[in-house]
Amino acid sequence: LFKYTDRWVIEPFFRDCKNYLGLDSYQVRSERSILRYLTIMFITYTYCKLYSSKTLQFNTGLKLAKNNFKKAQIIFIYSAALNGQPIEKIFENLKIA
Repeated sequence: LFKYTDRWVIEPFFRDCKNYLGLDSYQVRSERSILRYLTIMFITYTYCKLYSSKTLQFNTGLKLAKNNFKKAQIIFIYSAALNGQPIEKIFENLKIA
């Protein structure tokens, strides 16, 4: 029972990384790649937890981060259009051309 209690601290991290960040579907081969990928996972997970402010809920932080990213994209598109940028250039900047 004590081992289970000790291990529980890490279980939500792996569950959330698998369900929302694609940890279970990404394939890397070298030790260096694995270390880099896990570092990115840990930073992203921590960012989402801290971004949720008081609750420290991963899902809340992930939703807030996604919404703010979408808002930033819309602001970018709106500003570019106001400045007369052609739509093809906007697509190119967003890497969707």
